[in-house]
Amino acid sequence: MIELFNKVLVIAAHPDDEILGVGGTMSLLSKMGKQVDVLIFTDGSSTQYFNNEAILEDKFHEAKEANDIVGSTVLPRADFPDMRLDTIAHVDKNIALGKIITAGAYDTIFVQDRTDINKDHNELYESTMVACRPFPGQKVKHLLSYYVNSSTEWGNLLKKKPFDPNVFVDISKSIDDKLSAMTKYTTELRDYPHPRSTEAIRNSAKYFGNMVGTEFAEPFHLVYTR
Repeated sequence: MIELFNKVLVIAAHPDDEILGVGGTMSLLSKMGKQVDVLIFTDGSSTQYFNNEAILEDKFHEAKEANDIVGSTVLPRADFPDMRLDTIAHVDKNIALGKIITAGAYDTIFVQDRTDINKDHNELYESTMVACRPFPGQKVKHLLSYYVNSSTEWGNLLKKKPFDPNVFVDISKSIDDKLSAMTKYTTELRDYPHPRSTEAIRNSAKYFGNMVGTEFAEPFHLVYTR
C-alpha cells in the first residue's frame, strides 16, 4: 500500500512519537524516493521541564538527528504547549494544522491514534480529522493513525475501544533504522523493560509482524483512503 503514498506528513504531538509509531515506514518511504515530512506540534518540554530552554533545544536537535536516519525532514515546530493541548481552542489547532497540510499539498497523513491514553495525542487526532476531512479540492487521499509505545497500550487497557490496526507495514528491512533513530532521543529513551526501550520497541514490532506473518511490522488504522 505504501507505494501509493507520495507526499507524506507524519504528525506528532511530541518529539519521538513519530519514530515510535512510523519510524520503520518512514525509512522505507524515503528509500523509495517519497517525500516524508514530520510536524512536531508541541514544544515538547514546557510542562515536563518548565522554563528550561536548553532542554527544549536539545529535544529538537535529537529530533533532527533521529529523522535524518530515517530520511525524513522535520518541519519548523508548531510550538503549542506540551501536555496542555486541551487548553487551546479546538478551532485554533484545526486552523494551524489545516494551513500546514494545505501548504504542503500532502496526499498522505499519519497521526497518533485516538485510543491513546495521552490527551495531547487525542486532541491532535481530533484536529487532524477536521483538517483532513474530504471536500472538493482536498489533497489528502490516505489518512492513517499509528501506535505509540507507552501510550497506546495503556489506552487499550483503559478505554472502551482499543487500537484497531487494519494496515500492517513490513519493516523487517528497516527495523534497525527505526531503533537507531530512537537512540538519538536520549531524553526519551528508557531502560528495558520500559516500553520506550529499544528492546521493547523491537519486541513490539516483532509482535505486530508475527500477527501478519512477517518478522517485524508497524501497525496502523486506516481512517480512509480514496
